[in-house]
Amino acid sequence: MFLLQKISLKLRLSLLFGLIFTGMLSGFCYILYTQFSKIQIAEFDTSLYNYAVDVAESLDIDKFGDVEFDSNILKLNEKILPFTLKNSFISVLDINGHIIETRPHLHESQFSPLTENVVARVLKQGASFSTMVFEKTPHRVINYLLPVLHKDTPLILQISVPETDFLIINRNLIKFFYISVPVMLFISLLIGYFFVRRALSPMMEIINKTKIIEVSNLEERVPVPQSKDEIWQLADTINHLLSRLDETFSAQERFIQDASHQLKTPLTIMKGELEVFKSEKRSEVETNAMIESVSQEVNFLIKLTNNLLILARVDSGTISLTFSPNRLDEIVISQVSRLSKLAVMKNISLQINFDSFYNATEEELTIMCDRDLAGVLFYNLIENAIKYSPEHSTVEVVGIHKPGSLVVTVSDEGDGIECDSLEKIFERFYRLQRTATKAQGSGLGLAICKVVADSLNAKIWAEKNVGRGSKFYFEINNQKLS
Repeated sequence: MFLLQKISLKLRLSLLFGLIFTGMLSGFCYILYTQFSKIQIAEFDTSLYNYAVDVAESLDIDKFGDVEFDSNILKLNEKILPFTLKNSFISVLDINGHIIETRPHLHESQFSPLTENVVARVLKQGASFSTMVFEKTPHRVINYLLPVLHKDTPLILQISVPETDFLIINRNLIKFFYISVPVMLFISLLIGYFFVRRALSPMMEIINKTKIIEVSNLEERVPVPQSKDEIWQLADTINHLLSRLDETFSAQERFIQDASHQLKTPLTIMKGELEVFKSEKRSEVETNAMIESVSQEVNFLIKLTNNLLILARVDSGTISLTFSPNRLDEIVISQVSRLSKLAVMKNISLQINFDSFYNATEEELTIMCDRDLAGVLFYNLIENAIKYSPEHSTVEVVGIHKPGSLVVTVSDEGDGIECDSLEKIFERFYRLQRTATKAQGSGLGLAICKVVADSLNAKIWAEKNVGRGSKFYFEINNQKLS
């Protein structure tokens, strides 16, 4: 077992193939040998029986009551027999086993004795066969009932012929098997190794390719064979694993880049202000101003950290999200309630219109989502609308129930978004040039909306209003909800 663990899989499979093939071949040879031997014995006995008939027909009783043999009966050169007549022995016995006549003359102990069972079979069946060893040579013996001789008691003709030719053929057949089976084993090992090596060549390509894949080149993929077999499944599984690893490492790298990019600026500002502040004595007004400035930067850092953690949580995959059934209108209303104070501070009218939702059933309004992340999505959309809208303007949140989907729109009356920027605004850290100085932000709010929408299999996009401002759309297909 330890030795098998040290050899290669190709050699192990080749050995297994060779052993199975050899076992089947050995079994076939055994069956062939036994069946061939049975057929040979049957043909041998048939020829011996026919010869016994010929001998029986040549026998006669002389005037003294003795059995006479034909002088040519031991020759029969015109017949082809599976045994030699030169070493054959013929005798006539009574049912008590007493020898009446023999050719050639031998001592009676040299013949197969007649037992009661043998005599019974001969009398019942007319003939019986047995095997005896004479002078270290196996002989086939037939005991044949002689019905043609007129005697007071039945006579039995016993003929013994050597099985030399028969045994030579069998021994030659066994020698052939002893030579051919090992040769076939060797040939099967070579053929098996060739086919196993060819079958496993795609796996070796996968192994060699996997060895060179590291963190720096996770975009590489192992070769996939054309035939969709188990090796294809293995290659496809490895490629899916590499894709997940690539996504995980990419998400980690993006998080590090995002964090280092955004955390550097506020930390630098706070350090500079503190360095300037401690350089000389400051008045109470200057101290309060500095504290207020640092406090703003701290609040910005807190919000930025929360946004980065949200992005990292979504990027790590849906396994870190908690999905449960929630009503979409309730989620939106809760975020409108949270932002109502901010709208009042800017003198902005925050309106909500869910008339279309009133015609929908509770099941149609229920979606499977992570409630906190869905709340963050609508919070960011409404907060942006308030943040970039002028005073005494209106921000409207509208719910629309459509066949098979739910739509929520958030529209404002700000400066609007140019058409060439409508797609870019959902990229991370992207900010419009003319709005960058109007309100503090990190450029992550809409990026978070996008990744959250993607995690819900929903769509989000923006359009420029015909009059003034912009409108953001969130649409989710309720046919996918469960």
